[in-house]
Amino acid sequence: MRGNDGSTATQCHLYAGLLSILLLALGTGLPTLMAAEASPGAKTDANTQTKPGTKIPAVRLLVLKGTYADYPSAPETDPLSLLLGGLQKSGSFFDLCEKLDQLAGDDEIQHVLFDLSSPTLRLNLAQLSELARHVVKLREAGKRTFAWLENADTIHYAIASACDTVLMTDLGSLDLPSLSILTLHFRDAMELLGAKASFVRTGDFKGAVEPFTLSEMSDQLRVHYREMLLSMNDSLLDQIGAGRKINREQLRKIQSDRLFTPAAALQAKLVDAVVPFGTARENVAKLLGQEVTWVEPQKARPKQLSFFELMAKIIGGAQERRVNKPAVAVLHLDGQILDGDREMPEMLAAGPTVKVIHEVEAEDDVRAVVARINSPGGSATASEAIRAALEKLAKKKPLVISMGNMAASGGYWISCVGRPVYAEAETLTGSIGVFALKLSFGPFLKKIGIKVESVTLDESAGAMAIDRGWTPTEQERMQDFVNDIYAKFLGLVAHSRKLTLEQVSPVAGGRVWSGAQALKLGLVDKLGGLDEALAAVAREAGLEPGYQVVHRPRKKNFFELLDLFDDSTDNIRSSLSPTARKWLGQAGFDLSVPLAVLRESLSSRSPKVLLLAPAEMVIR
Repeated sequence: MRGNDGSTATQCHLYAGLLSILLLALGTGLPTLMAAEASPGAKTDANTQTKPGTKIPAVRLLVLKGTYADYPSAPETDPLSLLLGGLQKSGSFFDLCEKLDQLAGDDEIQHVLFDLSSPTLRLNLAQLSELARHVVKLREAGKRTFAWLENADTIHYAIASACDTVLMTDLGSLDLPSLSILTLHFRDAMELLGAKASFVRTGDFKGAVEPFTLSEMSDQLRVHYREMLLSMNDSLLDQIGAGRKINREQLRKIQSDRLFTPAAALQAKLVDAVVPFGTARENVAKLLGQEVTWVEPQKARPKQLSFFELMAKIIGGAQERRVNKPAVAVLHLDGQILDGDREMPEMLAAGPTVKVIHEVEAEDDVRAVVARINSPGGSATASEAIRAALEKLAKKKPLVISMGNMAASGGYWISCVGRPVYAEAETLTGSIGVFALKLSFGPFLKKIGIKVESVTLDESAGAMAIDRGWTPTEQERMQDFVNDIYAKFLGLVAHSRKLTLEQVSPVAGGRVWSGAQALKLGLVDKLGGLDEALAAVAREAGLEPGYQVVHRPRKKNFFELLDLFDDSTDNIRSSLSPTARKWLGQAGFDLSVPLAVLRESLSSRSPKVLLLAPAEMVIR
C-alpha cells in the first residue's frame, strides 16, 4: 500500500515510531499546547496543565443583556430590519430559564460563566428570584458556576450571588441600594392645565386614585408602602444572603453604605476575587486549575430574504407551537385589562382573551393549564369575563395560577377561581379595591377660547361631559355603584380563598401587598415561580416527566396590530415629547393608568368602574 506522497507502509510505521519518541521527550507539552490553541483565553502555566488522557472540561459562556420579558411580543418586524436580514426582539425570560435547565442536564458542559457586564440587563424582582433558583439547579447538577461583574447594580449582583464564584474587574463598581418606590403625582400639573378629577373609591389605600387627587402621597399610604417595601427588600436580601452566606443585618448595612469599589467589595466578601479587566476566561481556568474549552452560542449569519419571504414574515407573525404529545399550556395574561373584542398592543382585551381560554380548554392534548398573570388590573366587567372563562376551564382541566411581577386589583380578581395560587416573595398583589374616576377640562378649554354647549333633557345626561365634573348627586350614585362592585369583590375573594368576609376586609380596602405578605394573609397559597406551578399542575394531571410545555396565545406582530392602533393609548402617548417619553421610560414609568383614565374620560359614554393597582409605581 502506498501513501499519497509515494511512501511505503514501512516508511509510515517508521514515521509513527519517530513521532512516539518525540512525544516521550516532550512529555505533555504537545497536548497542552493543542488544548490552549483550542480554548482562547485559557491559562497555560503549570497550574492549569491537563494530565494526559484527562478530558478537558467545557465552560459554557452565557451573556445576559437587555430586557427579559415573561412572554415577549413577536419580533419587531419593521421593513428595514427585515431587508437587512435581522429581526429585533426582546429576550424571553422563560427561554432563558429553560436554557439553564438544559445546561444542568448536559453532560458535555461541566461549568458555566455568567457574563453580567452589560449595563442594559433588566429583570424585575420576581424574575430575579426565579432565575436564582435555576442557577442553583446548575450547582446541584455538579456544574461550577462563575459570575463576571464590571459596573454592577442590584440586578447584576442578585444573579451573581447565586453563583459559586463571583469575579469582579478592578476597574468596576458595585452599587447596592435598598429598594425604593417612585410614584408620579399629576394633581398640580392638572391644576395648571385646568383639569379636574371627579372620583369615588372604596378604601383609603387605593393608590391609583391619589396621583390625580393629591399633590403628594398621603401619610397612611406612605406607611403602608414602606411596610410592603420592607417585605420585598428582606426577601431580596435573604436570596442574596443564601448565596453569599451573609446575614440580613450585614446586608442592610451594606445597602446603607451602597457604593463599593472593587477592593471594598472584596473586603465585604461580596465578591471572591478582583482581577484585571478582560481576564474572565483566564481567571476561570486558573480557579479550575486546568485548561478548559469555551463553548459559546453559534451566531446565525444574517439571511437575505426574498420579497416573498419578507412579506410572509410581515404578515405571518410568530408561529404558535403545536402540541404533539400530552402538554401543559402556559396561558399568559399580560397587560392592563380592557373591555372589547379588539386586540391592542400590551393590553389584555376581554374578548380575544376569553376566546383563547376557550381554545385551550378545547385542545385535547393540553391536559393542564398554568395561568401566568402579569397585570395591574383594569375594567371590572372585563376582569369578570376573563375570570369566569378561567373558572369554566378549571372545571374541565387542572389549573394553577402563577403570579409574575404584578397581579393586583383586576389582576387579582381573575385569580379568584378557587385554584392554587403561586407568587414570588416580591410579587406585587392584592389591591382589592374599586374606584371610578373621570377627568374634565372645563377651565383648560376656557383658557384656549373653547366653550362647550350641551342641550340635554336632564342634568344626568351630561355626567360624562368633557367640560364638567360630577355633581354631588352623580357622585353619590357612582359611590353606590362602586360599593356594589366592591362587595362582589370581597365575596369573590372570600369564596375563592375559603375565608370569611371579616377576614378579607382588613386586607382589602385597596391595600397592596408583596407576595410574602400575601402568603401570611392567606391571599396566595405558596411562594414559587412558573416551574413550581408547572410541576404542581402536571402532578395533578398525572403527566409523566417529559411532558410538553406550550405558551398561549400567539403573540401578534406590529403589522398584525397596525390597524388597531387608532383605539389604543399609543396616540395619546405619542403626544408627549420624545425627550419626555425617553426619560419616563428610563425611569420605569409607562403612564398606562393615567393614559387609560384619560382615554376613558375622552371617549366613554358611560362611567367605568376600575380595578386598577397603582401601576405608575416603580420599585427599584
